[in-house]
Amino acid sequence: MLDAVARRLRVEVTGAERLPPGRGLIVANHAFGFWDLALALARIRALTGREVWSLGEHLWWQIPIVRRIAREAGIVDGTPENADALLREDKLVLVLPGGLREALKPRELRYRLLWGRRYGFVRAAMRNDAPIIPLACIGGDDLFDIVGDAYARGRRWHLGIPLPRPAHLLPILHPTQLRFMVGEPIPVTHRGSESDARAVRSLRREVEGAIHEMLEDELSRRAGFPVTTPPHPPANTAPEPIT
Repeated sequence: MLDAVARRLRVEVTGAERLPPGRGLIVANHAFGFWDLALALARIRALTGREVWSLGEHLWWQIPIVRRIAREAGIVDGTPENADALLREDKLVLVLPGGLREALKPRELRYRLLWGRRYGFVRAAMRNDAPIIPLACIGGDDLFDIVGDAYARGRRWHLGIPLPRPAHLLPILHPTQLRFMVGEPIPVTHRGSESDARAVRSLRREVEGAIHEMLEDELSRRAGFPVTTPPHPPANTAPEPIT
């Protein structure tokens, strides 16, 4: 059914032939919600016959109804143990390092990678010798207009969870084509140990750079779309600690 919807909405996936035949960790930028990526995964399944398992934000598993919907959609709790188990079974696994913070970013930060100190996905790839496949998603950040800081708003209302606010009274869906570009797999063999902070940081920077380059290449064709800032600090900036 999802594939039929994807074709109806002109969801385009390019580069699916680059997906490895065995295990692999697909890393993507995150837009508001998840249904755009769900459509992309449906197209990948139709094109390649491969099922992609998604690692979800821990916060969703604290909300019973969301947890149930997530499980039915093939999303698992994004723990290191679940990632290891899936990769050991030679599955394709999707991870969104930006999590909720990237998903709930305001409109002025569209297509920015907000990964903070998240390096766990790199460690999982190294630990399981799983190539990392960058996936750039275009169109998802244009579907809805989110304003302000959802996390600050949630704290202000003492909710304990982020509270997104649409630009209008109700979320308005802007029709747009969804395009997904699968990049060249990045091998992790001989890249060092997961305990080597420098190797982990270097590999994450390479993944960020690959996604950022695909996003910039596509966005540069849009008239009036501002150039985004680099996905990682300049070379003379002290690296953030890996936690």
